[in-house]
Amino acid sequence: MTVGENLLVMGTSFTSALLVAVYLASLGMGLVQVVVGAVIAFDVIGGAVCNMTDTTKRWYHRSGRTAKDHLTFIGLHLLHIALVAWMFRGPEFDWRFMIFIGGWLLVSALTVLSIPDLLKRPAAVTLYLIAFAAALYAVGPTPGLEWFVPILFTKLLLGHAVPPEKG
Repeated sequence: MTVGENLLVMGTSFTSALLVAVYLASLGMGLVQVVVGAVIAFDVIGGAVCNMTDTTKRWYHRSGRTAKDHLTFIGLHLLHIALVAWMFRGPEFDWRFMIFIGGWLLVSALTVLSIPDLLKRPAAVTLYLIAFAAALYAVGPTPGLEWFVPILFTKLLLGHAVPPEKG
């Protein structure tokens, strides 16, 4: 990555972690929730910016990379969804959120990774918009982490799963 890309990604990562920590603390959340929320913000928000750079897209879509490689990376983020379902969505683990958002992420990723490159970007946007609507209306936003689902899908679908434009 270029110096500018690194500065942008790291600046976004640290700034978002700080702002989310302050916001969660202002909502009266405990130290563990504040720290976990900040770490999730660092990774998801900074990762969304990182995965949209041409440098990162070229790296993840270099020769020899397979759909399995992409699904492994995307699948690791089910941990983020599980943490949100466990720590931020009420007194008990929110299985509905986990299954709905995690399942939609995997279905969306499989779809984008399996279609022709020409369709990947518009399909990813379509699937992202459905995830965004689901986060608002089907499972409802997560207090303090209202940004989580849209930015996670930005990072993984629009950023990671869509290859760089050729040319």
